[in-house]
Order: sequence, then C-alpha cells, then structure tokens
Amino acid sequence: MVKPIDVQNVGILTGDYMKFCPKCGSSNIEWVIPQTWSKWECRECGYIGVFIVEDGKIADEIRKEYLKNKDKIED
Repeated sequence: MVKPIDVQNVGILTGDYMKFCPKCGSSNIEWVIPQTWSKWECRECGYIGVFIVEDGKIADEIRKEYLKNKDKIED
C-alpha cells in the first residue's frame, strides 16, 4: 500500500524546503535582495527579517492565529 506524501514536509524528500513568514504564516515570502540571503520579506504582511519558518505545520498554526487576530495586530 502506497502512503500519500505529506505535502507540508515535501522538502525532506526534495531538499527544497518551503519558506513561511513567522508573522503571518504566508508562503508569499522572498529574499529582500538575493545577495543578502539573511533577509526575507513577506509580500502579505510586510515582515522583513532574518527568521524564517520551514515547518508547514507550525506555519499553519501561525496563519490561523494571524487571521484570527489580524484586526487587533498593529504594525
């Protein structure tokens, strides 16, 4: 019996891990400038920083909390 692939951890198989914003959980995140690998920018919430989430399950929890409290969060 073939087990389905856990898409949240597909990077374990491919070596290409998904990146998620630590503030809102979005995967719409890119390098600020490709030459500075340590800075990332979220295109959804505007987060800029060096910390990034690579665990899809953690990102899902962050996303749920962010959307639940979106109106309460101040930039």
